Amino acid sequence: MLEGIVLVDKPEGPTSHDVVRKMRRIFNTRKVGHAGTLDPMATGMLVIGIGRATRLLGYLTMNDKEYLGTIRLGISTFTDDAQGDVLEAKSTRGLDEAAIYAALRQFRGHISQTPTAISAIKVDGKRAYDRVRAGEEVELKAREVTIDDCEVVSITDRPELDVIDVAVRVVCSAGTYIRAIARDLGADLGVGGHLTSLRRTRSGVFANMKSIEELEADPVVMDLTESIKQVFPCVKLNDEHTTKALHGVRVPAPMDAAGTVGVIGVHGVAVSLCEVKNNELVPLVVFV
Repeated sequence: MLEGIVLVDKPEGPTSHDVVRKMRRIFNTRKVGHAGTLDPMATGMLVIGIGRATRLLGYLTMNDKEYLGTIRLGISTFTDDAQGDVLEAKSTRGLDEAAIYAALRQFRGHISQTPTAISAIKVDGKRAYDRVRAGEEVELKAREVTIDDCEVVSITDRPELDVIDVAVRVVCSAGTYIRAIARDLGADLGVGGHLTSLRRTRSGVFANMKSIEELEADPVVMDLTESIKQVFPCVKLNDEHTTKALHGVRVPAPMDAAGTVGVIGVHGVAVSLCEVKNNELVPLVVFV
């Protein structure tokens, strides 16, 4: 059975779980998962784990992400994106580019962000969007996120609609909601805003992806060992330590090893993912 990491270019429309179901069919296995949900409206990088590689996904989810998106100023929606009902429309006449640039500069660095209520965040064990759709009032707590870059790609005045479209590029930490940036930018400018398009162009080190159609024609994966080597610094063990590590036994760490490392056995195959503690390799995930 093929197993490893698959980098899928998710199309607009399907949910992330819809893509997982397609991958189960393509790779003929139930053991499939994804790292980092994309909304149905969003396209682009969805990191999929097949087989034992699903055990890596929790560690890949925390990688930084890069997005291209379009924010429409002048209209706020129930979901903070184009799929929600319009809540309010305000004229953008008189709103100049300098004000947009100045407002967007606030969304850089370490900021406090309140996620949109229509999100996959769990509240008392239930998804926030399920609670909202059931008619409940949901108030999510603000969380700290990091936005390394938030730059304007273009600004397009749409006088026929009395809106302004702002194309942006965002590099951010895991857990950042681009829809919330659209909502908050519109609120700061006093006209409201929502997200009309979103594409994830990168997740951590992963930037090259294939469409579902390409994978159906040629179902290839990045194998487990190569995936670990791309994401984590790696250490190689001798024969004795490889045997111990395969049984989840702690072994001595190389002097220069630190943090989370991939562990490669004597035959060049991934053995585990470990954390270096007290000069030992402490297993996080063992690939038996």
